[in-house]
Amino acid sequence: MNFIKSLKLIFIFLFVLTVSKTKAQDILKPKFGLRAGASFSTMFGPSEDGVDEQHKLTVRIAAGGSVKIPFHERFGLNAEVVFVQKGSYFSAVADNSFLKLPNFLTEQAVIYGYNKNGSTYSKRFDKNYKKRTGMNIINGYIEIPVMFYVEAIDDKLQFDLGASIGFLISSQGLGTLKFGDADILDASNPDASQFIEMDLDFKFIKDEIGALYDGTSKSAKIDGTTRYYPRGPSAYYLGDVASKDGQNFFNLLDIGLQAGVSYYFTPGLRIGARVNYSLIDITTDKYDYSFKDLNSDGSYINRNDHDVNFGVQVFVGLQF
Repeated sequence: MNFIKSLKLIFIFLFVLTVSKTKAQDILKPKFGLRAGASFSTMFGPSEDGVDEQHKLTVRIAAGGSVKIPFHERFGLNAEVVFVQKGSYFSAVADNSFLKLPNFLTEQAVIYGYNKNGSTYSKRFDKNYKKRTGMNIINGYIEIPVMFYVEAIDDKLQFDLGASIGFLISSQGLGTLKFGDADILDASNPDASQFIEMDLDFKFIKDEIGALYDGTSKSAKIDGTTRYYPRGPSAYYLGDVASKDGQNFFNLLDIGLQAGVSYYFTPGLRIGARVNYSLIDITTDKYDYSFKDLNSDGSYINRNDHDVNFGVQVFVGLQF
């Protein structure tokens, strides 16, 4: 009788152990998912003295896949591969500024806003030249966040914290550049024939030095002389770098911190939010020019600013 009872206890113990092991294996199985939503992004960096610079928040897209690897029923590792668009709407306005125009058709290169005295240049103050630009910047990254997660409420509320590495695969800036006498530009209905206005369509990865995306001739009367210039410069047309040397205006790599929260309506459906902040400079110092001033030899002044991405993603996710 004792033997039979013992066998029963052994069978019960083995059954409970098997069920518990199966349940633990189910809990600790990797879970895969998809997510998609909106990316609210902007850029931060030091402003140049005498320049009114603004970066406005823009709405982009973010979508990708994830794998959730539990170490325990309440915490583990969450890794993702996401396509995310970042950028901002950038605007800058400066009085007593300059514009360097390269050779175009029969026109010789010229620097407006500076006087040449022998081999040096000095700022003109007899006329206030104003420069105004606005550009919508759209940068596309393949981003790989790796984060630790903790479930504060089992199967409901999840917090994530970690780092990400992003690879820039597309980069475009769309906008306009205006330059001319401040009194004309500030007029309520400025005469378009009296100032320079360029359409900007910058493809920062693809554009070559000195190239034009639209070489259609336009004209403006500056200092009493009619000047011809191209309608559409490319990203590196107005610079004075001889070659790209494999570098672009934006760095191809972005490393950042990420933190987020998700709420699970069901084990397979969640909504979430994610904050990301760059840890490294996203712009290349080689092309980080002063908007307002030039060196005494007429060359651009490199500012070497530390510029970063900042964004918030809001998404809906599926997990299976």
